[in-house]
Parts: sequence; structure tokens; C-alpha cells
Amino acid sequence: MSVISSLTQVRSLSEPHIYFVRLDGALCAADYAAGLALGWLTDDEVAKVSRYKSESARSNGLQVRLALRAILSLHNGLKPHEWRFSYGDKGKPALSKGLLAQTGLHFNLSHSGEWLMIGIIMGGHGLKADYYSDADMFFGVDIERERSNTDIVPILNHYFTQAETDTLLQLPESLQRQRFFDLWAVKESYIKARGLGLALSLKSFMVDFSQARSSNIDVRLLNNQLINKQHASIALYQMVKLHFTHTEDIATKMIWQTAMGRLDPHYRFAITLGLANQLQATTTQVSNQLTCFDTPSCYQISFTGLLLQTK
Repeated sequence: MSVISSLTQVRSLSEPHIYFVRLDGALCAADYAAGLALGWLTDDEVAKVSRYKSESARSNGLQVRLALRAILSLHNGLKPHEWRFSYGDKGKPALSKGLLAQTGLHFNLSHSGEWLMIGIIMGGHGLKADYYSDADMFFGVDIERERSNTDIVPILNHYFTQAETDTLLQLPESLQRQRFFDLWAVKESYIKARGLGLALSLKSFMVDFSQARSSNIDVRLLNNQLINKQHASIALYQMVKLHFTHTEDIATKMIWQTAMGRLDPHYRFAITLGLANQLQATTTQVSNQLTCFDTPSCYQISFTGLLLQTK
């Protein structure tokens, strides 16, 4: 039995499934043509990838679309070429209305440097009631590469709340850049969950790490084996809080849960899920805190390895 067909039998979808796919960089002409020849992409997707001017952008665009389809097929009987997508007003991708109703799957993705991060989640039984829709559920992920040449001070002043800035500057200088990218990843995951793009101000909410708790979680290959002893676990910070500056914001009427992790010393990632009021009965109560999801299951694979296992 292939990994693709067996994975859904050994893991439930009661928690986010997070996939870290190491991209292959610029593809040679033969590999690029072979990717298109799989026939997984729609004509519109092929046209979008082809419009990228640089070779690296075309390579990344193709790999991202192929990897998303392969990973979605881990969680459903559909073949990679059968997935169809819709896009929000600001470009947030989602499954088509029919496939969302059929599968109940929500996804989000993020790309930084050599890593593609794809998050897949499906709500509990209550989320399949008649009122189930994208308006009830907000899911976003982000991965960020820490860059030593980024001047963080003007960005702090322009995009971060005063409380976030003050808290960051109280840290030792050696930790300030690290916390900056932690905050940025969380903010991006929330922005992407809402699907509003730059129309949503990064100062409209504050990220609070004061109650965050760290634990180590396993990262596994798709065959459910630990990747190796040196990189078998990553630090995950849960109970990261979001505070909203405008009481009329729809976000204040929802339950939010955010987690932030560090894939390695250079990359961190964040996961944010929000549920509308009518879905609160489907959440779980843990340590007097309403939670939207359990500890995520994390997997790592190369792009080439993913395609080989899908064929």
C-alpha cells in the first residue's frame, strides 16, 4: 500500500496537518516540461505559471501547484488532477464550493526561500452542519526565513503596535531580530486566515507571547518515520494570543487559536485558526482555555520525493 493511500488511515484530521516541502530550486527545461506533462494543472494554472518572467519564479510556481494537489490527495480519494479551486476577493485560494462541501477540507500555504508550507485542516462533525461555509472558518499559515540584512526598526514603527514594539525592545538585543520574525510570521498567518490582504492593517491586532508555552513536537516523513535524530523535533509555542484594537471587528466575535514554531534556526512558521460563534460548541475545553485545534501533525519531504510517492 502506498504512503499516499495509507496516510489517512493512520492519522485523523482532528488537528492541522502541516507539510514542509523542500523545493528543488530552478528546474531544468526537461523537469519543468515533465511537471507540466503530469496533466495535473488546469489550463488557467498553466497560463499563470507561464506568465512569470523569471525562470526561478516559473519553477517555484509549478512546484507549489503540483505539491498542493499531491498533498490534498493524501486526505481524500480524489486524484491530483481532479482538484478545483476558487479565490477570494483578495486572492486567497480555497477549494471550489462543490469540493469544499464534498471533502470539508480547508487549506492554506506559504512559501519562503527553499521551503513550501502547506496546512490542511478539517473541522469536527459539527462543521458539516447545514451552516458550514468558509465564512465560519478562517485558516492561515505562514513560514518566514530570518534575514540578517532586514532593518527591523522602520518596520516596527510602521506595522507593529506600540505594545508589540515596546515588548520586543525590552528583550536583549541578540533576541530582538528573532522575536521580530516570530511576530511577523504570526501576523502573516492571521492576515492570510482572514483573506483580506493589505486591506487589513497589521496594527489592527496585537500578538502576545506572554502566555505562550513551548513544547517539542515530532517532524516525520510521510511514511510516519522520524526524519533523523538531529532534526526529529521542533519547538512549538502554543497559547500565543491575539488582541484586537477595534471592538467592532468581526474577529472579536470569534474564537482564535495561534501556534508558532521554529522549523530550524533560520525558519519559523505560524498557524492561525478562527471559528465563528455558531461553531463554538464544536471546540474543546482544555485547561479552562477554549481551543480550536489539537497539536498539529508535522511532516517533511522533498518536492521530488513527494512526486515519486504520488505516482
